[in-house]
Amino acid sequence: MTFSRFLSTAPVKIGLTLLVLAGAIHSTSVRADIDALQPAPGFSYETGRWTEVDIALTSNNGAPALLSIYSKGENGLRLLQNAFTDVQGRFVGELQLPAHLDGVVVVVRTADRQDTLDLVVGENLIAYAE
Repeated sequence: MTFSRFLSTAPVKIGLTLLVLAGAIHSTSVRADIDALQPAPGFSYETGRWTEVDIALTSNNGAPALLSIYSKGENGLRLLQNAFTDVQGRFVGELQLPAHLDGVVVVVRTADRQDTLDLVVGENLIAYAE
């Protein structure tokens, strides 16, 4: 009876052993593929960066201007930040930008004016002066 019971469970044990071995072989090959992938030189995992903003506008009446700063992409504009200039028409601050951006759109609004400026993001700096 013991021998016949062994024969009835032997295919199950053999099948489970083969599955375990196949899984080990697959796991080793996947790990080798992951190890082979190395980032390109200069690649950064950072998705954002702090950028200084220095915008100086000519001020008509000493009132602050509203600055709306947008990123420009395939789906249109996305608002990043709203800010006000001081009474001299200047805004100085920092802005967290997506790392891939190389330009922004700034909409300037006052009681007398509405302009759209396309500004380049330099080396962590957005600067504009009139």
